[in-house]
Formats: sequence, C-alpha cells, structure tokens
Amino acid sequence: MEQASPSGKPVQITVTDGYDLKCFKGDSPVTFIRAEFNQVVLGDSAKITVSPEGSAKYNFTSSFELNPEGGITLDDLAHKPVFLTVTEVLPKEKKQKDEKTLTLGQAVVDLLPLVEGESSFEMMVPLHPVPGSPLEALQSGVKQCSLQVKISVVEPLLTAAQILESNLLKVTLEAAYSVPEAFIPVGPVQNYMVGLQVPLVGEKDCPIFFKNGTLNGNHAEAKACYERTISFVVDASEMHFILRLGHIYLEEKQYEKAKRTYLQACKQSPSCLTWLGLIACYRLEEITEAEDALSEANALNNYNAEVWAYLALVSLKAGRQLEAEQAYKYTMKLKLKDEALLAEIHMLQETVGFGNPSF
Repeated sequence: MEQASPSGKPVQITVTDGYDLKCFKGDSPVTFIRAEFNQVVLGDSAKITVSPEGSAKYNFTSSFELNPEGGITLDDLAHKPVFLTVTEVLPKEKKQKDEKTLTLGQAVVDLLPLVEGESSFEMMVPLHPVPGSPLEALQSGVKQCSLQVKISVVEPLLTAAQILESNLLKVTLEAAYSVPEAFIPVGPVQNYMVGLQVPLVGEKDCPIFFKNGTLNGNHAEAKACYERTISFVVDASEMHFILRLGHIYLEEKQYEKAKRTYLQACKQSPSCLTWLGLIACYRLEEITEAEDALSEANALNNYNAEVWAYLALVSLKAGRQLEAEQAYKYTMKLKLKDEALLAEIHMLQETVGFGNPSF
C-alpha cells in the first residue's frame, strides 16, 4: 500500500472497562493491562481492583506513532493487531519480596478501520483465556469476559481519494472443514497460519484450498475438498462453496455433476451466477432447459455478457435469427472477455449462415 501519510501521527489505544472478569483470587482481585504492538510494549495500566460483579475501570491509554519514513507504516496497521494482556497481581505472602503475577487472558484489536479511513472507532473485544486461567472454566450461557476499547487518531490517515486508489485486499477465513487430525490441539495451545499468494494480473477465478496449512492449486484435490464441504452448506452466505465446485465440474466437462450442483444452488439462493451455471444443460444438448435457466439469469442481471453469449448460442441452435442477432449485439456491446466462447459463437454463426448482423 502507498505510504501517503505524513510522519509523526500518534495512534491512541484506550481501554476503558473490563467486564465479566474471573480471577485466581476471588476476594477483590487486582489486575492490570499491558498493551503491545509490533512486538513492542506500549505500556502497563495502573493496578485496578476488580469488583465482585467482575468489572474493572481501567481508563488506560497507550499510543505509538505512525511513521512511514521509518518505523511503523500503513502496512503494519493493515495486518498487525494490538495485543492487550490482562494480568492478575497476587497478594504478597509473608517474607515474599517479589510480586507474583498470573496471566488471565489476551485480547486482539484489529487496526484495519484506520486504514479504511476511520479516525476513531470503539469495540468490545473478547478476552481469550490462557491455559489454566479461571476464564477457561466459563460454561455455555455465561457471558464471555471482554474489554471496551477505543482506537483513535487526530485525523484520518488517508484521504477519500487515496482510499479509492489503494490496493488493500482483505481476506477473511471464516471456517475450516475436514480439519486434519494433526490440527486438533492436544496439550499446549497451537496456532496455525494461513498464507495466500495474491496474483497481480489475470481476471479468471481460480479455486484454491489449504491442505495441511499449504496453499494448493490442484483441481482434483480442491474438488474433493469441496465435495466433502458441500454437505455442510445450509446457509446462503456459504453459497460460494457450491459455486466453486460447480465451476470445477464445468471446467472438467463433468456436465451432469455441474447441472446437479448448480440446481442445488438455484434452490437455496438463486442468482444470475447460479442460473448461468446451468449452461451445463446447453453442453448436454438440453436446449430448452438451458434457455429457461439463461432467461432467469438475464432477468436477474441483464448486463452479464456471458448470459447474452449463451442466449445467442441457444437462439442459433433453435434457428431464431432475429433473437440470435439481438443476443449477439448485446454480447458485443457488453464486451465479452471469454475469447473461446466468442469463437464458438462465430463458428456456429458461419455454420447456420445467420446471427451476425455484419454478414
């Protein structure tokens, strides 16, 4: 990302309150918060007593400076979080010289909104327990302990124009299915990192999946992964799994499987893309079914060049000259990018002798 921000802009992190805290010592436990960013300790809060209800008023502010010319940059804000560690201070025992402490848990604060143009935002972040912490003992139905956090800068770090011209890409990993046994934590808590190479050029979608933490572009293995996953898809927000699998079937010319997959998608969450996937019917010479599906796709989005291209093919196959020419006209107007599909249309036009107004 372009480092367009001037140097010396302070970023403030304020923890106002803690809620539903559970400590090792039940009677008036004392806690403090440590803030860290970019592997640097920003500071410790004062030692605050937790109320019997589990709340604590920290009112703790720490900060760091954004300095693109050397130090912390916009890229750091985009992918490095602030860590807030809550620690309990244990009462001193007789003849004890040094103060003993035990870590309760840690919260993670994402700074990405600052890169997206926000000058301040406030959130309630969950406090994740460390192994052995009393926070681990929380049962279902009990509120998870949390911290109220506010992040602020004096003014937005980027202008509206800079945000529009930026190349920020945000990838969210929502869930993992069919997790290998090696991933199941036994003993100490384990963390896994997902890596993804982002192509700088090219417009064609490419299915990807992660195997044992490694990005793999093999279609056969990706297909097997999606086939295992598809049985879990019950929500429209997860429809991308079905679309990816259907796309693989189309590329591999497994048209019967593609047809069944896209029909499932149309039933659960009909859209232009799910109906377009039923071009599998056209490849199976089921022209009437293909035309019905393309008509549905066109009704939902009549600016999709690929839909018009297949409508042109259907009309050519059916011998309808006027409709074939009209669909072809829209295909060219919307600038179809699939050169192979365009070549297929031209070949069929030459075969039947119509469909191209330039003849």
